[in-house]
Amino acid sequence: MTDVFPSHGPTVASGRRAPENPAGGDDTPEWDAQSPLLLRTGRIAAVAVAAAWAVICVMMLLRPVFISHDSLSNNVHVWFISDQLWSGNGIPMHVPALANGEALTFPYSSIPWITAALAWPLLGDRAVTLWLIAGFVATVVATFWTFPTLRRGWWAAATLTNPSLVISPLLGQLPFMWSIAAFTFAIGLWRRSKVLPAVLLTTAASIIHPAVVMPIIALTVLLWLPFEERERRRSLVGWWLLTVVISLPAVWAVFQSPVVAQTSMATQVGALLQTVGMRLLVLVVPIVLVLMQVYLRPPGWAPVALTVAFVVLQWPMYTPFGMDFAWGSLTRDPDAQVDAFVDSGGVTEGDTYRVLTGLDGKYGLYAVARAGGVLDAEFFPEGLHRGPFGSEAGYARFLQERQVDTVVSFPSYTERYTRSNEPELLQAMSTEGCVEGVQVVRRPGGNPWAVYDIDRSC
Repeated sequence: MTDVFPSHGPTVASGRRAPENPAGGDDTPEWDAQSPLLLRTGRIAAVAVAAAWAVICVMMLLRPVFISHDSLSNNVHVWFISDQLWSGNGIPMHVPALANGEALTFPYSSIPWITAALAWPLLGDRAVTLWLIAGFVATVVATFWTFPTLRRGWWAAATLTNPSLVISPLLGQLPFMWSIAAFTFAIGLWRRSKVLPAVLLTTAASIIHPAVVMPIIALTVLLWLPFEERERRRSLVGWWLLTVVISLPAVWAVFQSPVVAQTSMATQVGALLQTVGMRLLVLVVPIVLVLMQVYLRPPGWAPVALTVAFVVLQWPMYTPFGMDFAWGSLTRDPDAQVDAFVDSGGVTEGDTYRVLTGLDGKYGLYAVARAGGVLDAEFFPEGLHRGPFGSEAGYARFLQERQVDTVVSFPSYTERYTRSNEPELLQAMSTEGCVEGVQVVRRPGGNPWAVYDIDRSC
């Protein structure tokens, strides 16, 4: 990618010299209207934001387990992969503890999960957190390297406060961070005519997170095509299609995940569009900022206003995007009730469990799996089924289909999932006989949680 995205100094990526700004001298690009004062304050602001990010990363690493919306899905896979690798068993295709043993070991994220698993014996769960932070740092470095004009003053501060960038590490989106970092570096390499490394990194990005990043790559290529030099357009499309072909096994793995069979097509498409739309902005926002610099030549206060706007935008995203829970992950400890249940011997190895917790970021699922239990689903929210059931008969059929042996319900589930009637159905069915071949028996005990054994052969 050439002149549309200028370089940091008086020369552009194509090697031709950019116009100089008579008012600013050779060191001030023509597009940059920041005054010396704004540049100085912008550097201070960028350093302050970077320092805030450093504090956030340290706080993440201080947690024995970083518990956010998407984080523990990484932990359970890395834990299993590490256990298999270091015990000399190799890496099987399926994870016995997830979705009744039907879950793939690598539904995506093969590269970061395998490498994190190598560090697991030394760091434990913190290996996953460290890899998440590494993906975030790599994304930031890739953004500034690929779009060097964003390093100047308040433009750097605006880039670091991009709301989509803020969301990703705090939600625990490790595969996405690694994938988008690889693709952003690939863009920079293509701009510099480093074709083979660009193709390799684009392929890696596609393999790491095909469902989300491959659409982002496709959109980027197709939207950029009219701006590419005419003689390089065919090459760009050809190399991109090659990365798609090489990544097809990773695409196949996505569709083999049990969550595909457990959810409707409408749910899958809706979740995909929402996810791609939000994460696309991690790349789109820097590109838009550069296009503003080149084509709009905004006034010097523009990046200041953008930085303020991006910071203010964090508030409306706080609850709808689950950022209240995500920010809480910086100080969150594992759920004490879940640990007490596991420590009490409540998990029977090999039995299939449905774990109903609500305010623990799926920690209950993770703890039961590590204690030897088998879960009825993967960690994807689409397959956990946290909504209401139409009737006792429908719920009984659900338990049959999921092959559930035990349901454990914690008070936090009712508090979090107010639409779900599952705890009420369990309590009601425990006082009745056989329903659709299922009998529910509540275990005695005075614990805050309730345990129900499921007889699927009555």
